[in-house]
Amino acid sequence: MDITFVKIGGSVITDIEKPNSARIDVIDRILSEIARSRSSSRLLIGHGSGSFAHVPAHKYKVNQGLIDGNSMKGAAITQNVAARLHRIILDRCNENGIEALSFAPSSSAVSNKGRIETWNIAPIIEAMNRGFLPVTYGDVVMDSKQGVAIASTEEVFRYLAMHLMPKRIIIGTDVDGVYTSDPKKDPDAKLIEAINESNIAHIIKESARGSTKIDVTGGMKGKVSNLYSIAMETGAECFIVNANVTGNLYKAISGKECKGTKISK
Repeated sequence: MDITFVKIGGSVITDIEKPNSARIDVIDRILSEIARSRSSSRLLIGHGSGSFAHVPAHKYKVNQGLIDGNSMKGAAITQNVAARLHRIILDRCNENGIEALSFAPSSSAVSNKGRIETWNIAPIIEAMNRGFLPVTYGDVVMDSKQGVAIASTEEVFRYLAMHLMPKRIIIGTDVDGVYTSDPKKDPDAKLIEAINESNIAHIIKESARGSTKIDVTGGMKGKVSNLYSIAMETGAECFIVNANVTGNLYKAISGKECKGTKISK
């Protein structure tokens, strides 16, 4: 059976304006869509940190590594806060009848300047083969060059994709996809339905701006760059869709037509 990776964006499952505020109703609705679509593909779920870990990560500059006397404290706080949201997701999986198992990158992954180089993923593969739903997330990891780093969910997906070769990767965000400009500010912004070799350079330069919110993982520009890299290296088809729209994730996972941006070779 084909493998599909699904990311639930932090801007969808948390209230960005309120630190450490999870949107439980949204999480439950998304998990119900995931549960409905599990028969069509073997799934691996990842989620962002939203108003949880991004706040201390930004405050302590965790992505820069061990740079001062507060860095270790900041890394520990950020890891703990990220895990707090992760436990909420796992709790809701249990409540929604999903047999989910947690796989935290911080427990065994090591990066080099934020790019994961080693991670024993044999337990993830075994869990998926046994019918469990593996759930991972963007996390603080030990880093061979700078001491610590933040591995975004897209970076986690990149490493896993090299080994698991998913057929598709779906990123659920709070917008319909990649636009020519910020659709929340520009009424004339136009959705870019396809990104590939013919337009990737222009898209990265002109359209996929960094996040306007606190986001230590690079915002939309980072997502597009990473997803295009994954598509080139694995052949996976990557989609960015609006997870705030009921039914979108179900459609995308099930291979049905869904408004969004497709990123491919």
